[in-house]
Amino acid sequence: MIDYGKLNAALAAGGLIPGDIEAGRLIRCKVDGDRGGKRSGAYRLFDDDLPTCPWWNWKTGEQGVWVSLDRPLSDAERNRQRQRIEQARAERQAQQVAQWADNRVKLIRLWGSAQAITTATPAGLYLAGRGLMVPASDALRYVPRLDYWDDGGLVGTFPAMLAAVTSPAGDLVAIHRTYLTGDGHKAPVPTVKKLSATAGPLAGASVKIRAPAPRPDGRLGLGVAEGIETALAASMLAGIPVWPCVSAHGLEAFDPPPGLHHLYVMGDRDDSGTGQKAAAILAQRAAAAGLAARVLLPDAVGDWNDELICRRAAV
Repeated sequence: MIDYGKLNAALAAGGLIPGDIEAGRLIRCKVDGDRGGKRSGAYRLFDDDLPTCPWWNWKTGEQGVWVSLDRPLSDAERNRQRQRIEQARAERQAQQVAQWADNRVKLIRLWGSAQAITTATPAGLYLAGRGLMVPASDALRYVPRLDYWDDGGLVGTFPAMLAAVTSPAGDLVAIHRTYLTGDGHKAPVPTVKKLSATAGPLAGASVKIRAPAPRPDGRLGLGVAEGIETALAASMLAGIPVWPCVSAHGLEAFDPPPGLHHLYVMGDRDDSGTGQKAAAILAQRAAAAGLAARVLLPDAVGDWNDELICRRAAV
């Protein structure tokens, strides 16, 4: 007999919001912080004589297994439990692959509908307002109309700047969207910058704005930063290609391309230290892999776009 009260409590302790618990198949559910149709959790309840429920919380990275029995398991029961956990993992992986495939179709359709950014588009005006030039890159595009959804409801339709987030192999795994007004300002929406649903793992991914460039010594060099505007500003200041990694976590997990010798980690300077920590972790990992890695930070608290604006104001 399953004590659903205890099971609910165990799932809730992992951050899951399961609602009415269902057995017999993998169930996706909300976790703390999910909004709208987002479901960052999953569980799989086996409800026979050895009630077992593996669960996952992708938002926090936590996972666990709840077992109903309050006595030690026999060797045979432990073996059955391991088999069930593996079955649940296989079901989860199959569901994830199917979801990625569905998301990939949507991403390719959206990216194919976008156009090049010019200085006259809202995206071009937005970049100019941040003191940035429109890069000669197909990794950034623009759409004149894109629906904005919040917590399951359509807020409105806005122009948007798009950035192709690609895997280390170059596959499109997500699209970063910056919602704008027609005159190039940030749109009046709860979250101006949003990442799409993914079509594959984000680990190591980036927005590859320009190819790594040869240094005076002939070796390839590349910079990486967190945000898009930050990367564009860092590129203008340092005179090197800089790839956005979308977030501090993305920067920390960046996978340098083959053939690279010099990596310039253009970190944010945060009051919390988050940007500095992410930059240091990436630089240490890159150095351990044999690259010449260097961390560069803005002079004041902020990012490299803030630094660019400050330097121009001081002239």
